[in-house]
Amino acid sequence: MSGHEKAQKPGMKEVSQKNRVEEALSNMQRYGSCCTGVLATYSPELGIEKDLAAGLGRGMAGGIGGLGHVCGAVSGAVLVIGLKTTYKANINDMAAGFKTMESVREFVSKFEEKHSCIQCRELIGYDISTQEKSMTAMRANAFANCPKFIESAVTILDDILSSENT
Repeated sequence: MSGHEKAQKPGMKEVSQKNRVEEALSNMQRYGSCCTGVLATYSPELGIEKDLAAGLGRGMAGGIGGLGHVCGAVSGAVLVIGLKTTYKANINDMAAGFKTMESVREFVSKFEEKHSCIQCRELIGYDISTQEKSMTAMRANAFANCPKFIESAVTILDDILSSENT
């Protein structure tokens, strides 16, 4: 967050966070995955165009290429953390790299506290590793809980990023 956002009153953060969650859900619909929804939402403040961010996150859909591994909302948040904590002056700084990894571990821990795991396959309850299996999961409405995973990812991410800027 910018210095201006840090100066806002506590009540304004919730409104901003609510708007960010809504934008992430809209971006998920627009770009087709949880990762692209999260990443595209933060892209303007990362200096990346939304369509480029969506392209960067596209392969993370369905738990990395539909394999059901790491949830796309988690992957998107991890990419945001990396981009928010890395810049030209610290790209080769090992301590900065460890700080980024610490933020990622904090994010994952908080997400797991809320949802018990970060595995897409377990979160949605379906194997989506083939197009046929993915279509079966869609027909069974297996992705109905994805919006709550996106909401959690954005909320946790905002909390982590705001605490790093205080």
